[in-house]
Amino acid sequence: MAEKFEALEQQLELFIENTRQMGIIVSDFQPQGQNVLNQKIQTMVTEMNEIDKMRSQIENVHVPMEVFDYIDQGRNPNLYTKDCLEKALAKNEHVKGKTDNLK
Repeated sequence: MAEKFEALEQQLELFIENTRQMGIIVSDFQPQGQNVLNQKIQTMVTEMNEIDKMRSQIENVHVPMEVFDYIDQGRNPNLYTKDCLEKALAKNEHVKGKTDNLK
């Protein structure tokens, strides 16, 4: 499964880089650059089609919304699982304390 994500990541990076380059071309557009701009647009369409083909390979992957909160806060999304486990352990200790008190 990891190789599917790596392929998607690589394709997205190509798309982003092509988009960045197209932004540079458009920001200082010259009529003689029309052919290059057309090639960049065609490349973007091709890359979007490739990304769309990859969608079926990873469509069953669900990402919790909290992971996006981590990204928005500038935190590493890989820490989400670790934080969830730490919270679960803390909650278990809290519940265990209540259970011990009831006994």
